[in-house]
Amino acid sequence: MLQKLYHTKTTELISQFIHENMERGFTAGELSSFLKENGVSVNKTTVYRNLDKMTESGKLIKHKSMLTDSFVYQNADDEGHCAEHIHFQCCKCGSVIHLSDEKTSEYLKSISEELGLQINLNLSSLNGICQKCRAKN
Repeated sequence: MLQKLYHTKTTELISQFIHENMERGFTAGELSSFLKENGVSVNKTTVYRNLDKMTESGKLIKHKSMLTDSFVYQNADDEGHCAEHIHFQCCKCGSVIHLSDEKTSEYLKSISEELGLQINLNLSSLNGICQKCRAKN
């Protein structure tokens, strides 16, 4: 019974963290720190297992960070179409923007056909500085 309560609290805190960080990417380390700050001590394997399950179910998207040797996670779009478009990740704030507009989709399709590529959109992102961070400079 105690284990189930622990799991429920952990799951609730993970959901809370993801909801609070919907507009930016986060690492497993940031999630672990949040859990610890909220009185839940879990090992890294448990954190990664939860993130992997949420990625597999389509609730999260996962990208390789361009700044570190870790992965960045973010809440997937509400329609669950993240595998159908590319993403833009800000190098400063970590926000991930869904590039699901028609022009971007057409460009990716044309480059795939022209070069004979099969692009895995789940693993693809553009990196740079977002509009909000650019405005701060």
